[in-house]
Amino acid sequence: MHRVLSGLILVSLTCGPCAFAQNGRPAATSDFPTSGYLPLPPHFQPRPANAADNVEVAPPPLPSYAQPAMPEEGCLWTPGFWAWRQAVPDYFWVPGTWARPPRPGLLWTPPYWSRSDDGYAFHPGYWAERVGFYGGIDYGHGYGGDGYLGARWENGVLFYNRAVNNFGSLEISHGYDLTTTAEPAAPQVSFNGGGGGTTARPTAEQEQLALQRHVAPTPEQRRHFLEAAKDRSLYSKLNGGEPSPAATPLPGQFEAAGVTRSDRSAAAGEPSRRAVTTGVNMK
Repeated sequence: MHRVLSGLILVSLTCGPCAFAQNGRPAATSDFPTSGYLPLPPHFQPRPANAADNVEVAPPPLPSYAQPAMPEEGCLWTPGFWAWRQAVPDYFWVPGTWARPPRPGLLWTPPYWSRSDDGYAFHPGYWAERVGFYGGIDYGHGYGGDGYLGARWENGVLFYNRAVNNFGSLEISHGYDLTTTAEPAAPQVSFNGGGGGTTARPTAEQEQLALQRHVAPTPEQRRHFLEAAKDRSLYSKLNGGEPSPAATPLPGQFEAAGVTRSDRSAAAGEPSRRAVTTGVNMK
């Protein structure tokens, strides 16, 4: 069975195959073989990136998109990323989304790609008490390449940075203001190392964190990934690197109210992914 690489493969060895939710969204027309898009479960065993997982083609740049409004307090932003599906073969976009941490005190370390001698290797995302190394990739909305400036835990309570989160109509009870450096609106590189990649290197502390036990992505995150893998419109050969949807307010709900498209595929006037939120409904 073909392998699906994802940021959501880092789950426990005891986790069984995940059931697929039905997706009634009509598939985009293409000349790709239909069999390449059939729902196939990924490998659920945790493993480090290695030569067997390498992809010869570089992942596309990160698209620019607006962050959907937070659906409810208690969620954390998890940025979108490109995943590889050998059965097609092609990269597909896993939209950014708001997700609830598995338990209080945990933060999300996004997945990333790195350049290797044989191609591009994938590093899965995970939950932990600290944000680890994610390649220096600027995912935006608090994930500027090192750490996370969008929220922090204080005595089991999640406080949000008003400067980088879109609260929509929510009245957030725990917030703070921390100005971040303005981010460019141009497409961003999505891999670390090699020609054209980011130059960041992990610190000794980050290397140690990567070797520790991590908390698995939630069932909602896994479902979100699997739904993305079944959606033809999210594959780069069909969307030219400008996916729609690019981000969703809820995991796995690609047609819900508030879904945003990549800037280049969106209608004129839609706010950029890099737009900064300074308060409720303020851009």
